[in-house]
Amino acid sequence: MPKVITKALKDLRARQKELTPLAEEFREIEAAIAALEPANGSTARRPRRTRPAKATTGRARRGRPRKGEPTRADQLLELVREQPGISITEAAQRMSVQPSYLYRVSAKLAEEGKIASDGQRRFVHAT
Repeated sequence: MPKVITKALKDLRARQKELTPLAEEFREIEAAIAALEPANGSTARRPRRTRPAKATTGRARRGRPRKGEPTRADQLLELVREQPGISITEAAQRMSVQPSYLYRVSAKLAEEGKIASDGQRRFVHAT
């Protein structure tokens, strides 16, 4: 290691050693102030903690679709039109949902006569 870096590290470590007690004292003073503030009858309020902004994960939002967005039923009907014979499991994978959810959606669509099944959990066609 070059002498310049060795000397810089030595100086930084020495300064760190000097400041460590001061940093500890600072934390102790902060804790004492926090402990005493409410007890002194002060009417000053503590600053309200704010929740950090939610990071977007790129996933679709949950809940009802916004006005104009296709529902899961609409999405399933479109898939069946595009791929006659698609299974619930395949459709669920393509739509990124659980198959159990699509069983409910497909039962409602079949009851309404919008899709037909071959009895083997494959959708023959959309009507």
